[in-house]
Amino acid sequence: MKSYIKYFGKLGIKLLKFKGMQNQLLKAGQDMFLEYYVGRMMFFSLIAFVMSFVYMLIAFLFIGMGLFGILLAFILSIVSAGFVFFLFYIWPTKLIMSRKENVESNMPFVINHMSAIATSGVPPHTMFKLIANTSEYGELAKECGRVVRNMEILGMDVTSAIKEVSSRTPSIALKTFFNGINSTILSGGDLKKYLHDAAKESMNDYRLKREKYISTLATYADFYVGVLIAAPLFFVSVMSLLAVIGGSLFGVSLPLLMAIGIYVIIPMMNVVFILFVHVTQPSV
Repeated sequence: MKSYIKYFGKLGIKLLKFKGMQNQLLKAGQDMFLEYYVGRMMFFSLIAFVMSFVYMLIAFLFIGMGLFGILLAFILSIVSAGFVFFLFYIWPTKLIMSRKENVESNMPFVINHMSAIATSGVPPHTMFKLIANTSEYGELAKECGRVVRNMEILGMDVTSAIKEVSSRTPSIALKTFFNGINSTILSGGDLKKYLHDAAKESMNDYRLKREKYISTLATYADFYVGVLIAAPLFFVSVMSLLAVIGGSLFGVSLPLLMAIGIYVIIPMMNVVFILFVHVTQPSV
């Protein structure tokens, strides 16, 4: 299996020239060779094509579609394979965005933790190790774990270890923070002061983002009251009065129209509103 995947990987890289995908995989936290990932992409796309074609060909011929069924099965199989290929292609980007959000949501608390650790006078290696062992910090703990790995297993010094991780992180904010630590160490500056100032700044940013989001929620609340509470009540009242008089609207009876509004449209509008609030909430 691995030899087939390797062959498909070489073929895919040669034909499609996946520029920059290796860097994308590293930023996504996937420590695998580009050749292997592209091989899996090509192999599973081919499997999707073959399985889809066989299944749909049998189905279409069974219902008597003839030559048109063969052509349709072929076209739909290409679409199926393209969909699998597309999922593999965008997966690293999705992982990068997910990791970036997770890192930046934990940054204010990690920087404060680092500042508190540095105050006790421990070296940077121990500071990163303590953060790496705190699983509550999610992806940021893993980034610190990579710094520790670079030092303990690969034998790098602390600045080289931080620089290597900084070059691969998907978060610009974390990259800037790590570069600041490096610059402070290399210039012989006061790391405690740098971490203290960075912690203060990150908490101020966190507080401002939360306050901005709370003010935005107040606007959403006004919208909800006006559109999803007052308007439906007005709709039900008007439809109830019209139902007494009788008649229909666009060929639909008024009681049925009122039932559709109450049991379908209004619940759907509430679900859409909840999803909108969830999607637009900040990551920190």
